[in-house]
Amino acid sequence: MRTMTMARLSLLCSLLLALPLVAQAPPPCPAGRTPILILGTYHMSNPGQDAVNLEADDVLSARRQREIADVVEKLARFHPTKVAVEASRTSPLLAHYAEYRAGTYTLSRNEIEQIGFRLAAKLNHEKVWGVDYPMWMSGITPAEMHEPKPKPASAETKAADDSPRMREIRAVVADDDQRLRAGTVASFLGYLNTPERYARNQQWDVIANLEPGSGVALYENTDEATNWYKRNLRIATNILEITAPDDRILLLIGAGHQPILKALFAEHPRYCLVPTSAYLP
Repeated sequence: MRTMTMARLSLLCSLLLALPLVAQAPPPCPAGRTPILILGTYHMSNPGQDAVNLEADDVLSARRQREIADVVEKLARFHPTKVAVEASRTSPLLAHYAEYRAGTYTLSRNEIEQIGFRLAAKLNHEKVWGVDYPMWMSGITPAEMHEPKPKPASAETKAADDSPRMREIRAVVADDDQRLRAGTVASFLGYLNTPERYARNQQWDVIANLEPGSGVALYENTDEATNWYKRNLRIATNILEITAPDDRILLLIGAGHQPILKALFAEHPRYCLVPTSAYLP
């Protein structure tokens, strides 16, 4: 009997070890607080607007489409009542959502459409919500730029910056490239949303910009960090504006915004920050 008992125990342990790991459910939000899940993303359409850019492969490939469908299924378990995205409140991009629901629009490679539109449509939402305040860290908004807009700095110009910060950014982005190629969209988004990864963005966008300026202005670097906070604070205000009682907000936004926005909503008395790891481990 003892031999049989030990055999059964061994079999049970083997079966338990073989079970897939399931994300641990987060604790319930306090009554009266709005759950908000902030999903930091990479830019799937490769717009090339960062100092060093991830080279994402084609999200329209059969492989990536299956993986994005899996991401949408996972996020749907959060049951958001509003899907907020990195677009201005008046962006013409948002009008494409109604066309997509009507079957007259083909999704682009943009993550707003690939994840945001598909998730909102799956949940039968009437609209997606633009909450961005587009502006550069220089303080310039798109409306203030020349038409046609100047081309981004060339790769050669960017490569000329060999500062320790730029070397670190290039190394991390190169590692991100490898992770994305080797993994799934869900696993890569899960990685981007770990505190260890998005803390680097705070170092690059804010901490490194506190150094005194090397030109005529003492605060020329600090003002870049100031404008980055300004943009994110305005995004937070836009989220407050769209929040109604009993809402559950899912915000889809570039991963670099996470340190500021997650800190703000973790402390805001009206909200309950839900960990991304509960849905994309």
